[in-house]
Amino acid sequence: MKDNHSPAPWTIRNQRLVVDNRPWLRLWEQEVELPNGYVIEDYLWGEEPDVVMAFAVTADRQVILVEQYKHGPAQNMLDLPAGYLDEDDPSPLAGMKRELAEETGHASDHWQHIASLVRDPNRSASRMHYFLAQESRPNGPPHLDLTEDLRMHRVPLADIRSMVTTGKISSQSSVIGIMLALDVLTTNRK
Repeated sequence: MKDNHSPAPWTIRNQRLVVDNRPWLRLWEQEVELPNGYVIEDYLWGEEPDVVMAFAVTADRQVILVEQYKHGPAQNMLDLPAGYLDEDDPSPLAGMKRELAEETGHASDHWQHIASLVRDPNRSASRMHYFLAQESRPNGPPHLDLTEDLRMHRVPLADIRSMVTTGKISSQSSVIGIMLALDVLTTNRK
C-alpha cells in the first residue's frame, strides 16, 4: 500500500540559545509545533561543524587507522582518520586532506568522495563527509592539535571487515565509513 503523502515540516514557535560554545556547539531549546498540532516545548537542536573521515589505503593494501582516547565511552578506540571541517577549509575534500596529514602524516593523489550523510537528523543538520584515499603514502610528520594524543596503525585491508564484525572497531562513524569504502573497493564503483 503506497501513500503519496509527504510529511510536513515542524514549525518553530519559539527558541532560545542555551549553549554557545562556538565553533564546536551551539545548542538551542525550541518550542516546536508538529503538523498535527502537538507541541513539544523543550526540543533540543544543535549546530555543529561538519566532520570529514577518510578510508586511507596504502599501495601495499594497508589501511591507516588511528587509536585515541574517546571520552564518551571512556576508552581507547580505533577509528578512521577524521576531524571537524574548519571554517577556512575551502571544501570537505580540502579539510580531509588537511586532517589526514595532521593526524597521520600521510597524503594521497587518488581521492574519491564516497558519501555525505547527516550525522544525527533528529538533533542537527551536521554532515559526515566520507572519502576514499587510495595509494596513501607518508608525506611528513603528523602535526597533532593540543587536544590530540593518538597512535597510528597500519592494518591489512583483508583484516578490516573482521575488525568491524568482532567489535575491535566499534565507532558508528568509522564502521559506516569502512563499509562504504569496502563496497566501493569491491564493486569498483566510481
